[in-house]
Amino acid sequence: MALFDSHRPGLNLLLVLAVVSIVLMSLDRIGTRWVSQLDQGLGGATDGIVKAIHQPVVMARGIGQWFVERRELHAEVDRLREENTLLRGQMQQFVALQREVDELRDMLDGEASTIPGVLLARRVGHPPSQQGNLFTIGRGHGDDVRPGDPVIDAHGVVGQILRSTRNGATVIQLTSRDHILSVVLGDTGRTALLRGTGNRQLIAERVPERTAVKPGDLLTTSGIDTAFPRGYPVARVTAIEMDEAQGFIRLIAEPVADLERLDHVLVITEAPDAAAGAESGTETTLERPAIVPAADGAADGTTPSDATTGTGATDDD
Repeated sequence: MALFDSHRPGLNLLLVLAVVSIVLMSLDRIGTRWVSQLDQGLGGATDGIVKAIHQPVVMARGIGQWFVERRELHAEVDRLREENTLLRGQMQQFVALQREVDELRDMLDGEASTIPGVLLARRVGHPPSQQGNLFTIGRGHGDDVRPGDPVIDAHGVVGQILRSTRNGATVIQLTSRDHILSVVLGDTGRTALLRGTGNRQLIAERVPERTAVKPGDLLTTSGIDTAFPRGYPVARVTAIEMDEAQGFIRLIAEPVADLERLDHVLVITEAPDAAAGAESGTETTLERPAIVPAADGAADGTTPSDATTGTGATDDD
């Protein structure tokens, strides 16, 4: 029987392709230029075919992902609407209760309380400084943001405005060594000074040993330093160090604010007529006692006149 009989076309084609393959591999082994060009041309053609075959799969996956993301966005919008409605309702209750409290204070010849304004600001970066506890926001004294204004997020205290210009401001976090804040220790009613350490931890020293505070207790702003309104969450106690010889304890705490992921913050602003703003294009600096400047003024690239006066001072590493 002949090798290339007409009734065996499949085997004939296989043998021809095998011979051609052997010849091409031999020529590729030799490495001639025209074989290399032929190889590249065939490779480009096959790559195009593979991409064309795979393109519908990629498009189908993209369309499916688009529908999933759209559905998730709709769900997120619905959730935010419900949350906004709930918060608006709670705010109405808060305003009504505040009005009743002010009426009672007025009857007792007391001083009525004020509700501070809140301004949403976006974090835009870090200033050129070696200190890692500073960041900048896209709001300035043109938006009624002044040095000393408290800065919070959805969970608690973030820090304070350190410097402000017309269209921007620098925020110093409460974890900075240059920041000290007066806090109330849990439900004890006692107050203490909480200072930053340059990292995630906060420390309150020389707390009386008999203070009934324990790990997990919430530290809130006391309002004594006039920098923050009273009652804002600041940190939770994580550890207590005893100093029996001195009769004091040392509290270690961590901020409740999510300082690692700060995309937006809230600036608690004063009344527009509370203080005169700085001149347009000039820079103003913090003049409140809650921020303590570095001794040499060089930790954040400022001079001592660019920071505030306070109860003490330490240098950042």
